[in-house]
Amino acid sequence: MGYLTVLLALLMLDGARANAHALPGPEREGTVESVRAYLDTLEHAGISGTVLVEFQGSLVISQGYGYSDLLQRRKNSPRTVFDIGSVTKQFTAAAIMKLEMEGRLSTEDRLGRHFENVPPDKAGITIHHLLRHSSGLRSNIGSDYDSITVAAFVDSVLKSQLRFPCGTDFSYSNIGYSLLGIIIEKVSGMPYEAYLYRSLWQPAGMEQTGYRRPNFDATLIATGYHYDDEVWGKPTEKGWDVDGPFWHLKGNGGILSTTEDLFKWDHALATDRILSDSAKAKMYHPTLGEGENRNSYYGYGWDIHKTRRNTMLYWHNGSNGIFYADFFRFVDEGATVMVLTNKSNGIEDVGREIARALFDSSYRPVVPVLDNEPNRTLTDHAILVTLQEGIEAGGKELQGRKPGGNLLEQRVNRRGYELLNSGNAREAISVFRLNVLAFPTSANAYDSLGEAYMVAGDSALAVENYRKSLALDPGNGNTEKMLKLLLGK
Repeated sequence: MGYLTVLLALLMLDGARANAHALPGPEREGTVESVRAYLDTLEHAGISGTVLVEFQGSLVISQGYGYSDLLQRRKNSPRTVFDIGSVTKQFTAAAIMKLEMEGRLSTEDRLGRHFENVPPDKAGITIHHLLRHSSGLRSNIGSDYDSITVAAFVDSVLKSQLRFPCGTDFSYSNIGYSLLGIIIEKVSGMPYEAYLYRSLWQPAGMEQTGYRRPNFDATLIATGYHYDDEVWGKPTEKGWDVDGPFWHLKGNGGILSTTEDLFKWDHALATDRILSDSAKAKMYHPTLGEGENRNSYYGYGWDIHKTRRNTMLYWHNGSNGIFYADFFRFVDEGATVMVLTNKSNGIEDVGREIARALFDSSYRPVVPVLDNEPNRTLTDHAILVTLQEGIEAGGKELQGRKPGGNLLEQRVNRRGYELLNSGNAREAISVFRLNVLAFPTSANAYDSLGEAYMVAGDSALAVENYRKSLALDPGNGNTEKMLKLLLGK
């Protein structure tokens, strides 16, 4: 992961919220107005959600777009409550750090301290491994809303097969964070949500964050919609237990919140009101054990990156395929970007586009292509032709598409990763090449193609495509890291 070891620098970064890259007044206002115009364009294109932007230490945008309830024509607002998905993980991680501050556990605790009958292959897993997704545990053992008891959940996790020995690799694990939630309950003697409220949310002034405890006004909870506006419903209407989701989801996702509350959390983390400076330094940049995989950027509940401006970005997103959340914290530049949506039809890159526009006044953020039925049909057909007949045939399909028809970049990317993760690297390369052909200015398309070539063992083409990606998006720390890895630097 390349984590820094000098804690003093981290504390200065997190506490100062300095404006080292401040723009002159007129240029700053022009940048903000450009972002506002971009968001207005997105609303006309069918985006539905709430956006909050802090820039150079000032709250410049806090506004809803589209509808939280189409039938009632109820608009989204900064008070609208959304499912924030895996952004939940930062709260679980912070609660663990709080319990360690209280002397009630240690991140070096092994599973055996908190669970009985831990099998030998999992005996070495520590809380640290769970927090960093380096435990080797798989991602899920059931669906979000499946009913399951604590005992049955723990038993199923302990019986599951590890993907690799703990500490030797990175693999995103939702069930690892649910285990952390259960540990929080065992150690605190309180329900998961109750402990988070007492120790994190109440001190931060967050009264609209949680599962059941806030007793939300139902009219403020956003209704989720599929891409075609078919009703998915509210998270609270799904298969929950009396105190919130079952353990397939609790602790790793599904917390409800607002941009207003998350902004309070953002600012609380810039103080020692909830977590000490040393606890935050450890959360963002944990010390890695000997031989532990260092290629992941994951700390405890956060992705950690250094920008091209030599500043720190703490980031996480979350999604259940309907709701989507993005949370960017440029901690030493006084900038925060949040995007919460109840219809994730192409919004996945909006937060990153906003952030890029904030720090590059000449950049014009890209309006995403809508994920609708005609575009999905076109995309799936182009992928099929590419896989069956080759990239040239796929390219001809793109050239012959009707006016207004668009390939869906994220849908192509997802299909490529499905193939890559199932061991079909060559087929994945064909699909990713289709994306590059359709989106020649997309840094992400080249990044994915570079990764596929790397998995296939073609280092030269991996380097070539990672370089193209970095040229298009110089701020992508992950691409830069992979290039250094491939070039042995």
